[in-house]
Amino acid sequence: MASSSNRIITPLDARDLARQGLISNRNENGTRQMHKRRLNRSSDEENHNISLNVPLQSAAAINAFVTIPDELISRATLTHVGFSEAKADALWNTWTDWPSSALGPRRETDPDDGGLQMTFIDFITGPFVTSNDTASDNEADWKRVMGQYGLSTEVQHAILDPNFKYLRLSESCAFWAKDTVEMRYNGLKEIQAASHERERALRRAVNRPSQASAAPRQGRQSVSELQRSNAPGISLDSSASARAIAARNAPGQTVLFKVIDQGRIRGLLDDSGALQNIDALLSSPPSDFSGRRDMFNFTPDFKVAQYCAAYAKRRTNAEAVVIVCIAIPNQAIESMAAPKIQRLFWPSPEWKEYVWLCRNHKTAVKPLRKFREATLLIGSISRKPNSAYNLLESWENITEAYVLKTERDGAQRPAVQYVFSGDEDGEEFLTMNITQSIQVFPFTRADFESFIEANEVLFS
Repeated sequence: MASSSNRIITPLDARDLARQGLISNRNENGTRQMHKRRLNRSSDEENHNISLNVPLQSAAAINAFVTIPDELISRATLTHVGFSEAKADALWNTWTDWPSSALGPRRETDPDDGGLQMTFIDFITGPFVTSNDTASDNEADWKRVMGQYGLSTEVQHAILDPNFKYLRLSESCAFWAKDTVEMRYNGLKEIQAASHERERALRRAVNRPSQASAAPRQGRQSVSELQRSNAPGISLDSSASARAIAARNAPGQTVLFKVIDQGRIRGLLDDSGALQNIDALLSSPPSDFSGRRDMFNFTPDFKVAQYCAAYAKRRTNAEAVVIVCIAIPNQAIESMAAPKIQRLFWPSPEWKEYVWLCRNHKTAVKPLRKFREATLLIGSISRKPNSAYNLLESWENITEAYVLKTERDGAQRPAVQYVFSGDEDGEEFLTMNITQSIQVFPFTRADFESFIEANEVLFS
């Protein structure tokens, strides 16, 4: 029998959802059918056009329900996050037949012995770090490598979607494979968190029977508030809404964007929707402007954010993707002076050399250390994966093909990024200036479809 902590949908919540016809029983494959509007904290709004009264056995159910694992750590989860049936069998057999040697790490499901621990997500994504990789322009190479990873045909097609080839080639096959699996796994944890919140509400209702006499329909309408209550601040409006458009055109503000799956921003905002833990927005090294330190990376170009969000959404299963929008008073940036603020753009030799050093984990030479010490570094975004920089003998071999371009003023121009130090100075600057101005907008399926229709050749 599954432990309560491993169940994605809690028993009490499952009974309540089943009573409403919003979830099926567990089948022999260890999965359930669940209504799309009850998945996570923003799914009710994203799927508002789907009726809650669609019968599970009807033809319309295929568009109203999705398949989810019954347990988080399970074989069913392996296929959900993107592995083929054969690879899921192999991974699950290894996990369940874990060696009992005292020298190796224990599984996260084993009793705590004070030693090393192997989490399920680290176990299933580990091969992406140690296996073969490719960053070639040849699609056949990507298919071969993804086949070696054991990714399903569905995930391979999503990663290789031709609409996103330009962005895909900015990273390697292993990067996108790992990112996709992690995003889908985080999505399951989001579904689990939403279920726990609904269960808490059900238990509170039992203790207040006088307040629990609402009609079933009325009760269902209020569930979206419960789903969002454990992560306030996520907008009811999508990234294409009038509110979002107004947010990205705030007068007197420098507006910046970051794309992230919703499962990775837990704890970012407090109960009032104000900034609580900005570390949720940190990006790991190596990156364009950091070889060894976490940094806060944003773009001022909404088209770049849209493109990244659309590619993330294309690779999701039942997950939510959001665009984080922050507004910094222009005066706060304009009052900064060197060495606190630095600018570094293509095609300057400094940009080429610093990006090459950072991507290769090399120490910056003395004339370039001013960039490492900056609180804010504004500059061009590079486009190639780390392996491409590893192959270059010198920074002087970097060409324009290593620069991410976006359409601006009718021409293809280098995309821009604002990179804040991940140390105390950068965190303090952001905390002081965006605490009350941070907004999070879901990038919905409708946003995705509109973007594809309007921008199939936006990047070429």
